[in-house]
Amino acid sequence: MKKYIMPKMSKKHLKQIKNYAHNSLCIVFFYFITIQNSPAQSKFLATHSEDLSKIEGFLNNIINLSCKFIQTSNGNVVEGKFYLTRNKESAGKMRIEYLTEPKILIVANGAILSYHDIELDEISRLSTNTTPASFLTRPKISFEAKDVEITDIQKNNNEFKVSVMKKNRKEAGEFSLIFKIDPFEFVRMEVKNDLEQVISVQLKNLDFQSKIPDKLFIIKDSNNQ
Repeated sequence: MKKYIMPKMSKKHLKQIKNYAHNSLCIVFFYFITIQNSPAQSKFLATHSEDLSKIEGFLNNIINLSCKFIQTSNGNVVEGKFYLTRNKESAGKMRIEYLTEPKILIVANGAILSYHDIELDEISRLSTNTTPASFLTRPKISFEAKDVEITDIQKNNNEFKVSVMKKNRKEAGEFSLIFKIDPFEFVRMEVKNDLEQVISVQLKNLDFQSKIPDKLFIIKDSNNQ
């Protein structure tokens, strides 16, 4: 997992940060653009409207979510903690904390996403809207949003999986949300990048009741203190 260690800030560094954010749990969200729904999109929305509405309602009603996660990619397994607070009036906040080496911390707070390489004690920042982080933190999550295209839906007796992609930005990859049907539970997220690599994130011990301290969404730069 040494590929996650970032060099000092440069154009190449910034590109690596975006790639890391894309190939990690911070993988779910897209820019805003106005495009009409495709026929396939309309078919998915019509055929699975009840399931999609249920998922939208579940995600939009989250106020606090904290859980553990296990991320699997190319045979590599890393563990971490995931925190999400949502606000219907403004952008939400997210924290992805990797517990295995190298320790990485990613925080989306409003318009800014901060990437902290704890081992190197380096912090880099970029716009949240240039990363996948904007989907779960947007004030209203909707599969009918004009910047989101549903690429696939799979449903069996146990799970419902909906996959989405940023319209006119195929290189951003495909993001999937997976829910257990009975009982209804949010169990997994997946991302498929432009190299057809799949990153799977299994969610464990979801807690919707505990209030998450605001300080968890602040990363202080020790060099500027």
